[in-house]
Amino acid sequence: MSGFRNSTSGTIATVSDTVTLPYRNFNNGAAGVQVTGTFSGTIVLQATLDGTNYVAVQGLKVSDASDAATITAAGIYRYELVGALNVRVAATAWTSGTATITLVSLEG
Repeated sequence: MSGFRNSTSGTIATVSDTVTLPYRNFNNGAAGVQVTGTFSGTIVLQATLDGTNYVAVQGLKVSDASDAATITAAGIYRYELVGALNVRVAATAWTSGTATITLVSLEG
């Protein structure tokens, strides 16, 4: 697959769950996030430059090109991540269900 870097997957079922991907792309990079499952909660993509301090990043929902600062429904999302060391998907609020997360790093 052209542009493929690395990937990981996992599930989120509580507010403390995360799925982390060592990013390994320090140039014009992006991350793709696919969320499946039935859930009621809020998920954010976070990035770190120093490996310790994560901050939420703004993205794009691929199906309708809408802003995706938070994820509240299944779908595919894209985030630009120039210089990130690691990226993770984290639940910031959770009521019920399980979200299955697939994270893929991409070249810009």
